[in-house]
Amino acid sequence: MKRNIKLLILITGLLVFSMANGMAQQKISLQEAMRLALENNPAVKAAKSQVDIAKAKTMQAKSTFYPQASFLSKYFYTNNLPGMYPLAGVSVPVLNNGTPTGDNIIMHPMAPYPNRSRDVMQMNLNIVYPIYAGQKRLNAVKSTEKLKAAYNRQLQQAREELKLKVKTAYYNNLFLLDVINVYNLVLRQLNQHLQLAKAAYKEGVRSEFDVLNFESKIEEFKHRLVEMEGNKRIAETALKNLLALPDSSNFDVEGNLKSYIQTTPVPTVSLSDIQNGNNKVKSLQHMKEALKEKEKIEAAGNLPTLFAFGNYHILHGMDFPPFDKTWRNGYAVGVGLKINLFDGNRTKGKVEEVKATMDKIKNYQKGLNLQLRFLFNKTIEDIQSLKAQQVASEDHLKVAEKAYEIAGVAYKNGVLTNIELNDAQLNMTKAKLSLLNIHKNLLLEYAQLQFLSGK
Repeated sequence: MKRNIKLLILITGLLVFSMANGMAQQKISLQEAMRLALENNPAVKAAKSQVDIAKAKTMQAKSTFYPQASFLSKYFYTNNLPGMYPLAGVSVPVLNNGTPTGDNIIMHPMAPYPNRSRDVMQMNLNIVYPIYAGQKRLNAVKSTEKLKAAYNRQLQQAREELKLKVKTAYYNNLFLLDVINVYNLVLRQLNQHLQLAKAAYKEGVRSEFDVLNFESKIEEFKHRLVEMEGNKRIAETALKNLLALPDSSNFDVEGNLKSYIQTTPVPTVSLSDIQNGNNKVKSLQHMKEALKEKEKIEAAGNLPTLFAFGNYHILHGMDFPPFDKTWRNGYAVGVGLKINLFDGNRTKGKVEEVKATMDKIKNYQKGLNLQLRFLFNKTIEDIQSLKAQQVASEDHLKVAEKAYEIAGVAYKNGVLTNIELNDAQLNMTKAKLSLLNIHKNLLLEYAQLQFLSGK
């Protein structure tokens, strides 16, 4: 029994330890980062709400194709005060087209209880259905559907913008992580140089200046490393904000720039792909189509509306003959016609407003196409330039690494000075950092090209 308890405690401890290490060293991939951002980012959630609004508008527009039914019921208590009707009890002549017939009737107060309090009950069921409305209803449905398509494109645009921001933050984190690794490697090399210099100084081969020089370089790179680690924390915070994660969350990016540049192909995108597939372009096109339908709706404002109606009513205690307590019910059906004769040019003004808005969108589309053409050409030129720089930097790095290797052997054998060794190491470090920067910029240009195309 004791042995089982000890084994259980050991397994639990190992699990806790492994979980703690897993949390401390948790890696997050680019795909996982984009997934978290799309799920949690408030901007995307707001864009989704816009789509829901458009869906609700479509539902409202479609409701006009169904009969509109309403039920109204009133029950109230009222009283008739004596003397409220001065003609009560008075005999008045009966007229026929303004001519007395010779008959007289006695005027009564409100029925069914003359000069007394009474209750009144009224119930009405009304049904109205527009038969013809100048296609306003049909165009309203089309307009809201186009609006929903526009909002869907805006949602996609928000998603793609967020992806681009996540990629930018992610690649910046990778870049800084690789730079920190380069600086750590330089520090290890400098410490090796320092040990060589100290050994050579003891043997009288090197001067104390070599030792002090390497110690100074070590301190310089330590300060650079601290600066880079601070920049890395800032970049991590930026990525956490995009993913809507708390500041206390602990993770690191997965991979390195070299692996991403090797596995990420150049997007095959043409200018026509961008001008036809860009989400903002598509959104504007849908908005313009929605406005076309709205123009038709406004233009039909003065067209006649034909409708059918029906009514069923139940009444009690109302003020009409034969002034009794009888419950009455009945129905009425028919058709109606509504014509707006003059609205003070209100309809015309609405149509002009819609046309002006359409012109505004059309001009904005032209400007957007020019902007997209410029961005596409610039991105392609930047990619080609970076590709050429990458080839040159890779060759330069090979030469610098070989030169540093030779300089290390030469310094160890007393052929080169510490300054020459430092120069060789600095050239190699610059070549590595330059190549890392090129890789980062290439990945950002690829992401920009994908974003412009809407893919």
